[in-house]
Amino acid sequence: MRNVYLYLTVFFSISFSFNSFAENPLDTKLSEYVKKFNFRPVEIPAGKNIDLFLLGKALFFEKEVAGNRDISCATCHHPDTFTGDGLPLPIGTGGKGLGLERVQVGNADIVPRNSPPLYNVGHRDINKAFWDARVRYNERAEVFTTPEPALNGDYPLAYEITDQLGHAIDAQALFPPTSHIEMRGAKGENELADAKSNLDVWSLIMKRLLSQQKYRDLFKAAYPNSEKLNIGHFGKALGHFQTHEFSVTMTPWDQYLRGDKSALSVKEKRGALVFVERGRCVLCHQGRLLGGNVLMGVASPQTGPGVDIRKNDQGVFEATGVERHQYLFKTPMLRNVALTAPYFHSGVYKTLKEVINHYDGGVKSLDKYDSSWLREFTGRNYKNALFVETDRYKIFRKKESAHPILRSRGIRMTEMEKSDLLKFLEQSLTEK
Repeated sequence: MRNVYLYLTVFFSISFSFNSFAENPLDTKLSEYVKKFNFRPVEIPAGKNIDLFLLGKALFFEKEVAGNRDISCATCHHPDTFTGDGLPLPIGTGGKGLGLERVQVGNADIVPRNSPPLYNVGHRDINKAFWDARVRYNERAEVFTTPEPALNGDYPLAYEITDQLGHAIDAQALFPPTSHIEMRGAKGENELADAKSNLDVWSLIMKRLLSQQKYRDLFKAAYPNSEKLNIGHFGKALGHFQTHEFSVTMTPWDQYLRGDKSALSVKEKRGALVFVERGRCVLCHQGRLLGGNVLMGVASPQTGPGVDIRKNDQGVFEATGVERHQYLFKTPMLRNVALTAPYFHSGVYKTLKEVINHYDGGVKSLDKYDSSWLREFTGRNYKNALFVETDRYKIFRKKESAHPILRSRGIRMTEMEKSDLLKFLEQSLTEK
């Protein structure tokens, strides 16, 4: 019997050694790519100011910032729905409910673009905001580019506002309340909707907030030395809250990057290699955050109202007017990506598996797009079926704007490679 135990001990020791040895090449290869592509773990953001955080938290859930006092930031970015709303496209002011229970009633409109998740949105590496990157911040020059000219350039006219802002997310927070569809309301409904400029809207929002003792106290605690408050203080507080509340730092991938080689399974490690090699995901999803700044054309299907009278959406071009920016969109970050469906700028895919298949097929995926799953929202959330673009010319133009790899032949992964990549995205990048 002792010989049997000895045999089993030797057998399992050899098996364990063999398995460990078999995994080493994966780790070795991954370590090379970690260095090459500057993959680093996300750290907990420093400098949390509890008073500024509490002000930002209150503002995040506050409906007073909306023209008709019926919607807040949290309506479309609620923590209970993984900082999104779970819908292909959000329902703006006038809608009722939260998340998948939100319905389009009365004069409520559908917002043209998917509610982007907020995980790591305030990280210092990020310098762009919105799907079309219409808000940008050059940290070195301390210059903003936004839809409001008074905030832009080396010497902004509204310098008293920009002096308070230190990040793209701070400036981003200023603009949803200026959108008639998202939060402001239709002209004739309220004083914000009737305001003549963004600056007037912001002044009215601050007037509303500071008419309440609650906010006078919160702003005083957060800005004890500021005698005159403006919308910049509002944006800074919201940005500070989002930076610290929605920071994701403890995914298995982060733990692996910190040195714990057991944090990923063999399949996840293979998936990480597919991410870099055959999948070429790293072309867009780069750096510590695996995305967030790159502008890329991926031939995404178009659904919903779009941003012009033809229900089209040309992405970054809508903000810049630069022809080469047609159909480019800001690449999302990937921490917790498995939790934040639907995907792409108009919420066209329900699962990550479908997203992988889209890239695998390249621009031809546009011709094969199956929008039937969107019918579940008709009558339940939206009054009418979402528009789906089928115009051959628009689809052709979108194909022409896609990345060369997608135009040529797609990614062409094997089924095992797809499965491994999916495992990496779903498991390795999700905070437990």
